[in-house]
Amino acid sequence: AFLIAAALAAGGVEGGGGGGVPECLAPSSLSRFSGGRGLGGPLLGFCGAGRFQRWGPARRPSGGKCELRMADGVRDWMDSQGMKVATFSSLGGSGWSRQYVYKTEDGKEFFVKTARQSADKIFKGEALGLNAMYHAEAVGVPKVFHYGDDGHGGSFIIMEYLSLGSPYDQYEFGKAMAKMHLAEPLAKEAKEGSFGFDVDNTIGGTPQPNKWDKDWVRFFREQRIGHQVNLAGDGQLSRIWDKVCDKTDGLQTLFEGVQVKPSVLHGDLWSGNYGGSNGRPCIYDPAVYYGHHEAEWGMSWCASFGSNFWKGYRELIPEDPGFRERRVLYELYHKLNHYNLFGGGYYSDAVSLMESLGK
Repeated sequence: AFLIAAALAAGGVEGGGGGGVPECLAPSSLSRFSGGRGLGGPLLGFCGAGRFQRWGPARRPSGGKCELRMADGVRDWMDSQGMKVATFSSLGGSGWSRQYVYKTEDGKEFFVKTARQSADKIFKGEALGLNAMYHAEAVGVPKVFHYGDDGHGGSFIIMEYLSLGSPYDQYEFGKAMAKMHLAEPLAKEAKEGSFGFDVDNTIGGTPQPNKWDKDWVRFFREQRIGHQVNLAGDGQLSRIWDKVCDKTDGLQTLFEGVQVKPSVLHGDLWSGNYGGSNGRPCIYDPAVYYGHHEAEWGMSWCASFGSNFWKGYRELIPEDPGFRERRVLYELYHKLNHYNLFGGGYYSDAVSLMESLGK
């Protein structure tokens, strides 16, 4: 899932404008995605899990005239709230969803995403994840108003529209992220010390299992790295991963002397998934679960966090011993996911990270 495409198109989100491919996205990764996802027309590439957008209307009839069709479920919800839609416009889409802005007659604006799959499959996890981060009351998160099926085999989600592009303080952003990681979890299981989430969700187009587990190391070994290695179905990756597990006692040695508590995590925090709205740092488009706060930084290679950000974050959450080694592990998850989504150079990145862990 991804959010606020309008601001990306306008260049309002750091790293999201300009229509080019950032340095952290290997050009060789584009071919597998554009060739395998059925997206015709021009592509605008971003790093992050599946963040490729094709700007344009929802439907283009043979005559060439653009035509948009209002989603029935969205209209019904608006009517139930006593609101009438004045205008709505397309913001483009990805291989699995399309995005719109709806404006009511009284001037309210809503961000809407639609998909061809059921709400339980594609939007329930996103809605619960946004609510979990919103509950922390730490950093700006779009409020979810409603999600559901459209009655035609598809689904939709309606949320707060964020007008992105305003400047914000990186130091305050870092502190806000630390506050979110330190906040009491919303989920009962996480409050009791378990890692996972209420439902399985997705990271980009990849299924992300979230079965509750009291053991963080086992959770990450099996439901994160092991899961991605199995999806890849590659013998070399499997052999190297087995070697890593043998060398680290199933990753246990990477966590010696470290106490891990469940924190609510955005789960896919790169530069296209945060920005400023009315002077406040905001995050969106998550792959939420409760996990080790350090796992949040697995996408730092494509996030552009500066020294002021880290100063604010470390003021509340100091760096634990061994973070540099564990950071490699957490980056590995995302590099494997990128390989499973896009192929290309992410394979060699994943192999290199695994080999460094297995030394």
